[in-house]
Amino acid sequence: MTAITFVTPPPGLDARRFELLAEDDDGVYTLAALDAPGVEMLVLTPTRWVPDYAPAIPAADLDRIGAGDEEPVLLVVANARHGAVSVNLVAPVLVHPDTGAAVQAILEGQGHELRRELAPA
Repeated sequence: MTAITFVTPPPGLDARRFELLAEDDDGVYTLAALDAPGVEMLVLTPTRWVPDYAPAIPAADLDRIGAGDEEPVLLVVANARHGAVSVNLVAPVLVHPDTGAAVQAILEGQGHELRRELAPA
C-alpha cells in the first residue's frame, strides 16, 4: 500500500491524497501530498520506535475508514525540533490496510503524550 486517501484532510492541511514513501527499513516514512505539491509529513510505525504505545482506537474512526473489524496500519507523526525528534501520540494516523483510506484520530483522555521525545537529532 503506497496510496493513502484521508477521509477528511489532516488538521491544518488541505491535502487528502498522499503517497507513503519508505525512508528506510526501520518503519520511517514520508507522507507526500499528491494534491498539494511540497506538503510532506514524516511518520513512523510506533511498534519499532514506541513499543509501549497501545492506544484505544475509537470505533467511530475505524468505521470512518471502513476497518470495523480489521486492524488498521498505525502511524505517528514525527517532528525534529530543538535538537530532538519527537512523535505525536495523541493524534495517530489510522490507515485501512487494503484500501488506503485514512484518518488522523484524536485520542483525548488516554494520557498519551503530544510530544514524546525519541532521540537526539
